[in-house]
Amino acid sequence: MDKSKKYGVMISIIFLIVLIVYSVMVFLIFDNFNSVFWISYMFMIFAYLIHIACVFLINKNRSVNAAFFGIPLWSFSIYFVCAEFFCSFVFMIFRNSINAGVAIVIQSLLLCVFIIVAIISLMGREMVSDVDNKIKDNVSFISGLNIDVEMLIEQCNDIETTQSLKKLSETIKYSDPMSNSVVSTQDQMLMRYMPELKMTFESGDMAQVREISKKMNLLLIERNKKLIATK
Repeated sequence: MDKSKKYGVMISIIFLIVLIVYSVMVFLIFDNFNSVFWISYMFMIFAYLIHIACVFLINKNRSVNAAFFGIPLWSFSIYFVCAEFFCSFVFMIFRNSINAGVAIVIQSLLLCVFIIVAIISLMGREMVSDVDNKIKDNVSFISGLNIDVEMLIEQCNDIETTQSLKKLSETIKYSDPMSNSVVSTQDQMLMRYMPELKMTFESGDMAQVREISKKMNLLLIERNKKLIATK
């Protein structure tokens, strides 16, 4: 069993123990289980299960934090469970003098508020995660271009061609890794030129290699200027 699964099993056991202890405590303290008691008990159990689900959802992607106005979702989840525990416990104590409808309405409102907060937090995390992945892809694209060019420099014996490739490499190094729709044409052309550059280099046509390097260099400069203009 790997560490993540072992961690999940251990956390699940802890959650189960807490649930059992809570249930035993409640049934030992109270008797005369009327509708208000059962409503409050079920709301508390449901709140606890939602908290467990939040913990596992958050744990699935710890690289990006799920938060609501800067407050982590796991904190909201704990606050919600504590609020529900207090609320349900009060209803259980005064179960004989409180209407079942009041217990349902108040605890339902508390549950709805948390569900809305949880959904907004998870949606925000997914949006941040998508942006983060896009940035990583763009950085990989630029880094990949530079690696390919540097490999050609290592193999090149022609001084003029080496200088041309080094110039291209420098332009790539200082290029903005971000991308958007404004520079999509330049990105596509760079992706098309790179295989052509390598094939031409392997064929030994160094004049054509220099020509393609120059085109790629100009494309990168144009790309960088357009990116600056959109910021």
